[in-house]
Parts: sequence; structure tokens; C-alpha cells
Amino acid sequence: MKSDNYENQEDELIFAEEDEENPELSEASETAEEPEEASTWKILIADDDVEVHRVTRMVLSDFVFENKKLTLLSSYSAAETQFLLRLNPDIAVVLLDVVMERDTSGLEVVRYIREQLGNRLLRIILRTGQPGQAPEHQVVAQYDINDYREKTELTTRKMYTALISALRAYRDIETIRRLNEEIDRSQKEIIFTLGEIAETRSKETGHHVKRVAEYSGLLAELAGLPESECELIRMASPMHDIGKIAISDDILNKPGRLTPEEYAIMQTHSEVGHSMLKHSERPIMKAAASIALQHHEKYDGSGYPAGLAGEEIHLYGRIVAVADVFDALASERVYKKAWEPERIVALFAEERGRHFDPRLTDLFLDHIDEFWKIRNLYE
Repeated sequence: MKSDNYENQEDELIFAEEDEENPELSEASETAEEPEEASTWKILIADDDVEVHRVTRMVLSDFVFENKKLTLLSSYSAAETQFLLRLNPDIAVVLLDVVMERDTSGLEVVRYIREQLGNRLLRIILRTGQPGQAPEHQVVAQYDINDYREKTELTTRKMYTALISALRAYRDIETIRRLNEEIDRSQKEIIFTLGEIAETRSKETGHHVKRVAEYSGLLAELAGLPESECELIRMASPMHDIGKIAISDDILNKPGRLTPEEYAIMQTHSEVGHSMLKHSERPIMKAAASIALQHHEKYDGSGYPAGLAGEEIHLYGRIVAVADVFDALASERVYKKAWEPERIVALFAEERGRHFDPRLTDLFLDHIDEFWKIRNLYE
């Protein structure tokens, strides 16, 4: 918690008066040696008033929360604040002035943090010496801030209280974020493991599911999908053939052409895979279920299991169809040799608009060297 001498401090206004007569103290506080960052809370003071920086640093000089001191950063304009935020994504709290080089500089920074950086973790304490410029009820309603303070009401005690509250929230949200990341990592490991089980059953070339995952993620990026969705496809696509665990080894590993009856049995793996995955509400598993069901559908409607055509086929299924066929053609299987690059290009050009989504096919062929790099990386 906070330092032992906190209760003994005089609870006085810290911004009631401005002292411009001691620039040496201000300069010294800016250049004072900071604690080791790894064991500190990183706080950004964003204000165009040098005196505010000096007083804030003085008040927080002995601040301790959960046995960690503070690393204090300073910025004096919206532009400089945005630069430091980009440079230091681990800032826990920003003490943000509303009026800097513009009347709305602080509010612009709030928008930048939440919308452009997409940072929902950072705690924002908005401070203003001119409350008429940004009335509290309007700012709280319209901007994603965590606290609003008039500088004239900020006593030492209230500064400590506001900062401790903000750091507690940051700590708890960061803990939840890390737990979610651990869940996602564990889920990804499970997905790859299950995908590799299916790969082993069918004696696929090593790393097939890893390559399909990377191809799918790359093609999603080229198609302009958001980064989060690209990662979702990358994580879900290894389950595309999970239904093959229900197909007999005689059919899976037959070196020659399958009979019509055997091919019909093989086709059931897409519905089996979907049935295995469809009950989960987790986004990754829902995406995996869709991919498992539809990655053998063809753009012209001649695929299976439902004979869907065009955009009736989920985009994820259309993406993985390209990725899966490319890897199958580029790899040696029990029933064939690996195809030459020229032959693969010719096949995709021929099947554009038939087997494959024409736009995705164009993106794939235009960037095929990038796909070969992935293929060679997981040889």
C-alpha cells in the first residue's frame, strides 16, 4: 500500500498556487533519476504547465503501491502525449490536462487512446484548471475516462486516493487480461494438438495444420480483415479436418483412387468435424466449426456437404479452401508426389470462380511468393 508517512502529510491543495520563482527545482525534478521501470508503476503527467509537473512529482515522490514505486513521465502537448503513449504501451495511468495547446487537447488524447490505440486498460484521470471548458457531466458522458478532477480540489490526500484507485483498477484489469491470454494460449494448444491428431491419422505431411493456419491468416490479412479476425482464423483453421478421426485408416491412407463408396464416406468428415465443434460458444470454436463444415464447398456450388455457392459459403471456409488445397498440392501424399509451382499456379487460375472465390484466388496468386515462404519455413 501507500507509504507509512501518508497519514502524517498535511492535506493541502497542491495546485492552489503556482510558484514560478524556482525553475531550478522544476528542472531538477524533471531530470531526477527514476526507479527501475520493471518494478514500478508507469505514470504519465500530461500538462502544458511546468509548475503542475513540478508539484505532481514532488507530491508523488514517495508514493508506493503494493511495494512498487512510480516511474513518472512528462509531456506538455497532445502531440507529445500521443508519442509517449505509443512509445510506452505499459503506462498504467495518465494524469491528463484538458486544455493544453488547444482547448480540447486532453479530450482529443482520450479519443486517441481509446479509439486509435485501442487501449482500454490505461486509466485516465482528467484534470482541469478551467472546468467551464469541459463541464464534468458532459465529459464523463461522452468520453471514456476513469476520473474527473478540478485542479483546485486536488489535495495531497485526494491525489493519493485517486491514484491508488486507478492503479487498483489497472492491476485487476491487467490480471483478467493475462488470464484471458493464458486461456487463449491453452485453447490454441488444444486446437493444434487435435488438428495434429487428425493429421497423424491420415499420415499427412508434417506441419500441415501449422502451414494451413499461417496461409489462412495471411490470406485473411490480404483480404483486408481486421487483425483480430485474422488471428481468429489462424487459430481456428487447424481444426478443418478434425472429422477425419472418424474415418477408417483404410480409406484415409489408401494409396490409390477411392471408390465412389469410399469417397462418400470420406466426405462425411466435414459434418463429423462440425458436429464435434458446434456446441461451444467460444468464438474460436465457432469459427472452427464453420471451417470444418464448409472448407470443401466450392464457389460454383459443386462442393460438399451442402452444395453451397458463392457467398453462401462463409468467408472463413473460402479462405481455408485455398490454404488447404495449396498445401495439399505442394506436399507429397501417400497417393501423389508434390506438384511443381507452375502446375499449382495453373490449377488455381483454372479453378478461379469454380472451386475458389475469384477475389481470394487473385490475392493468393498475386502474393504467392509469400505463401511459398511459409511452405518452406515449415518444410
